[in-house]
Amino acid sequence: MAVQVKPGIFNATDGHELAGYRFDPDAAARAVVVIAPAMAIPQSFYSNFARWLAGQGYAVRTFDYRGTGESLRGPRRGAPGSLDDWRARDYDAMLQQAHRENPGLPLFAIGHSFGGQCAPLLPSRELLSGLVNIAVGSGSMRHNTPAIRKTAPLLWYFLVPVLCPLFGFFPGGALGIIGDVPTGAMRQWRRWCLSPDYLLGAEPDARQAYASAKFPVLALTFADDELLLEAGSLMVHAAYRDNAVDYRLVSPGDHGLPRIGHSGFFRPSAEAALWPLVAEWLETRSPGSRTDGGPRM
Repeated sequence: MAVQVKPGIFNATDGHELAGYRFDPDAAARAVVVIAPAMAIPQSFYSNFARWLAGQGYAVRTFDYRGTGESLRGPRRGAPGSLDDWRARDYDAMLQQAHRENPGLPLFAIGHSFGGQCAPLLPSRELLSGLVNIAVGSGSMRHNTPAIRKTAPLLWYFLVPVLCPLFGFFPGGALGIIGDVPTGAMRQWRRWCLSPDYLLGAEPDARQAYASAKFPVLALTFADDELLLEAGSLMVHAAYRDNAVDYRLVSPGDHGLPRIGHSGFFRPSAEAALWPLVAEWLETRSPGSRTDGGPRM
């Protein structure tokens, strides 16, 4: 199926200009999908997957949070952007816009890492027909892999407190750590990561938001994730109480892949083996689809 790709500018709920892309099938869409990025990963990283998913009949929307990627306006020093901004103003605005553009279609979100962690806290979460979590878990130090746990104290207790005031942002790109992140987002994320229960302990309303969320969830956790332990993913997804979670631990060898890791799902090498897992789950929740009978958590 042919796909039309169009760049555009949209406004966050507070009026801040953000960059986004539309990936539309050349026939009537069966549903709309918003892809929410992980920390410090630009929307361009998801473009191959977005184009493929549009080719399966979905209208797909990507975007960059304020202060990152194509949504960066001006210098990095002093660029705006906290995790609350990204969630409640940027991500939520994209959900609202996608719904306005396609009011009669189901609306899904695909969240990579942070993009899935914060979804239950979205002000407009009632618009969601479902959420797909890709490599979503806890960034708390107790849930870091051993290699990351060794260096995490240096990051949280020295690099972030020293470098953010010095540079006006976290210069992770030059350091090879995470990526460039606005100061506000990095400091809030630090607070999450220093809490034993991650955002569930750091944000006062997070646990209740998870417990009261109604949308179904597909969670793909990867056995070779180099950043996060599965225990953290299990903790986060166990916080859902009133909805169904289809939780799957995916091992690369079971799908003929040498590696997946924290971000490998979105690489073109995973197209044949992994991308259909998401398309099949979305298809069961789109108009005219068969009843879902997948495994439950």
